[in-house]
Amino acid sequence: MFDESILDQIPVWVFFVGVLLTALLPIEVGQRIGELRRRRVDHEAESPVANVVTATLALLGFMVALTLGAATVRFDARKEALIEGVNAIETAYRNAGLLPEPHKSATRQLVRDYVEIRLDMHGLFSNASELEKLEARVGSIRGQLWSHAEVLANEDRNSEVYALFASSLNEVFQVHNKRVILGATYRIPLMVWIILIITTVITTFGVGFQFGLVGNRSPVASLALTLTFALVMTIIFDIDQPGKGLIQVNQQPMYQLLGRIKVDEQSNK
Repeated sequence: MFDESILDQIPVWVFFVGVLLTALLPIEVGQRIGELRRRRVDHEAESPVANVVTATLALLGFMVALTLGAATVRFDARKEALIEGVNAIETAYRNAGLLPEPHKSATRQLVRDYVEIRLDMHGLFSNASELEKLEARVGSIRGQLWSHAEVLANEDRNSEVYALFASSLNEVFQVHNKRVILGATYRIPLMVWIILIITTVITTFGVGFQFGLVGNRSPVASLALTLTFALVMTIIFDIDQPGKGLIQVNQQPMYQLLGRIKVDEQSNK
């Protein structure tokens, strides 16, 4: 089995440089081999080679498109999980306001503490040790909140208010687990990246071989092709690595929620 977390240790710029070299070097090697073959009388016909290169380029483009689609789907899922979390937390906070004291103040403070912890979570998905520490803090708050729900349920098992509060807590916990799984666990499989790299090497080698075979070497075209491919692959990698790249889910809804909670606390003093 491959260690799927190995990509979490690679900075985005290192990935970009690696893909650029992986695409550029095979073109250079292919060009030189193509030039050597062109000097031979029995060298390959240009038309069949061009057809094969065109087919492999199309296949590589198709694979990149599928990978980009998969990364985008996960990115959208993380945005939806953030919005679901904000709504669930705010509902739990409002329901906590219906509880009798001292449960009302205690649970609302715990919910606020949980929101403040959640603000840091998005940057830790690629750091397993720090995420584990954060999850321990969340687990402590979760246990305290649920202990309040248990005490209230034991006091009156027929209370709709208490049942509503417990239900809203369940929703908060479920969405939290969903967000952690989407951010820290689900990635484009390492095997897909390996196949993409191998296909890239074969395809770019074929492009370079065709350049050398026809005697029409173009460094500008080679650089443009590899640079474009490296940029697209880096975008996919960036989207698929939450917490460390340039393309991230906007956390503003969570900050706005914390702001609303603070305003509510001020108005209730």
